[in-house]
Amino acid sequence: MQFSVLCEQFLENLAQELEIKDKQSNLEIEYSDGVLNITIVETGKMYVINRNSGNQKIWFSSPFSGTDYFAFNQQQKQWLSAKDIELSSKLTAELKNYLT
Repeated sequence: MQFSVLCEQFLENLAQELEIKDKQSNLEIEYSDGVLNITIVETGKMYVINRNSGNQKIWFSSPFSGTDYFAFNQQQKQWLSAKDIELSSKLTAELKNYLT
């Protein structure tokens, strides 16, 4: 599958999953044109997650853990960092206090 299509599907699904889990409206979640912005309402801290077509990776910027890149692993069907950390798991773990 084409990189841009994989990114689009993943980021749209991630945004939808977060909105479902965010029952207390602790997050502002906006997805548009390959860029997912997640703002923690209480603190104003923001995540930016977007596709980077040049290197075929998803760029991840966290106010807690900094930046990272995730490449799609064809065998595992997951977006993994160079340290084999799965993107949505990392994000969910960082947001666990806000997802209720």
